[in-house]
Amino acid sequence: MNNYEIVYIIHPALQEGRLSDIKSKIHEKITSFKGKVLYDDNWGKKKLAYAIDKQKYGTYLFCQFLLEGKDVQAINTDCELNSNILRHLISRIDSSQILDEKNKKEVKRETNKKEVVDEKIEVKKEVSKEEVKEEEVVSEEKEEVSEEKEEVSEEKEEVSEEEVSGDVKEDSNDSDSEESKEDDSEEK
Repeated sequence: MNNYEIVYIIHPALQEGRLSDIKSKIHEKITSFKGKVLYDDNWGKKKLAYAIDKQKYGTYLFCQFLLEGKDVQAINTDCELNSNILRHLISRIDSSQILDEKNKKEVKRETNKKEVVDEKIEVKKEVSKEEVKEEEVVSEEKEEVSEEKEEVSEEKEEVSEEEVSGDVKEDSNDSDSEESKEDDSEEK
């Protein structure tokens, strides 16, 4: 007897009860050939790398078992004929690759750690994007403030020029008024 593992992808629309029926049929087929199911796991619904039968998601099931090589073809045929199984793969493995419940927990922890790390990386990317946007807004505000300062300085220059020219006009007005006073006094 040899050790094998099978990974099969189930149609995503199937309910949990129907999912367990498909799983139990495969287990029954293995035991009917005097094989033994060593380990099984439901990996859950995941997004597929490409669409299979117009489906973007699938529920992954994993099973390791002990069986004679000549009986593996019957398991393969059953998976091919079941329309609810989108894809399947049966591989021969060494006895050192057999997982148990302890390993199952470790594998889940490792995947959870990887997911957490991926989420942290994603959050850091989003934060850095927000920081870049904030920096752009701050730089735009700085530019606006500098433009306003330039406008204010230009206005100050204009006002000071007007004051200077206004003083000259006042002086000329003062001289005109003095001349007119002198003319008035002469006439008298």
